[in-house]
Amino acid sequence: MNNLVLHCENVSKSIGRKKILDNINLDIYEKDVIGLIGLNGVGKTTLIKAILSLQKIDTGNIYINNYDIKCKFTNAILGVGAVVETPIFYNNLTGMENLKLKKRMYKNITDDRINEIIKLVGLKDRIKDKVSKYSLGMKERLGIAIALLNNPKLLILDEPTNGLDPEGIKDLKDIIHTLSNNGTSILISSHILSELESICNKVCIMKNGKILETDDINKIKNRNSSYLFEVSDTENINLLFKNKILEDNKFKVWCNKEFIPLIVESLTKSDIKIYSIKKEEMSLEDIFLERSSND
Repeated sequence: MNNLVLHCENVSKSIGRKKILDNINLDIYEKDVIGLIGLNGVGKTTLIKAILSLQKIDTGNIYINNYDIKCKFTNAILGVGAVVETPIFYNNLTGMENLKLKKRMYKNITDDRINEIIKLVGLKDRIKDKVSKYSLGMKERLGIAIALLNNPKLLILDEPTNGLDPEGIKDLKDIIHTLSNNGTSILISSHILSELESICNKVCIMKNGKILETDDINKIKNRNSSYLFEVSDTENINLLFKNKILEDNKFKVWCNKEFIPLIVESLTKSDIKIYSIKKEEMSLEDIFLERSSND
């Protein structure tokens, strides 16, 4: 098994009477790329800030590379790189000058390391331009470059695809896949679920400060299959089981395959003829919307 990089244990945070984080448990292993998803206000950014010690928690423990962030913060945070919200740069300086300023925060960052990162994030041809001339996508790349200076074991990206065009999103995917292959663990918060599906190998679904589910994306999709039924009529379908009516003679139901015989039996007893049953591939967005509306 890969090494455990991040361990969140019973993490809770309240503001006034509102529970922002409610007994969060989350593990991230080496090479994991985990998508953190949920509606606005469910606690995603608060969790990220708690991991980075930018937000104090009420109860629980957070360990990074086996270091408790409460009592071994410096050791823990040295293994982390992050781009949270909008990266801030010195716009009147070049990309290279920004990198070299940030380099001073760490020990033993060589010029070779800087050049390696510049190549990785695809800024080689523009690194000597002033940041004021950078597009949003280029600034995102520069932010990632700065986050990678200390060769972190854990990279945290909060909404990294915001404002990126399709080419920028593709470049971001390539960067993430390269980092993961080299052993970096990555936690990504994003609203663009279709992009996360192609970037991440795992997903963590949050709702109301709680984690509903954390697992491999393919396992979650296999457990949350949808089936399209074509029947004689759908007038009384809603009285039988949870579903979504699509047309007068078609409806969709989310369930494990073991429930299909029970659905067939229920339809037959109600004198509803079944013409076809088709399993459909569920997207991450489908699963998220279904879980968020019913849990």
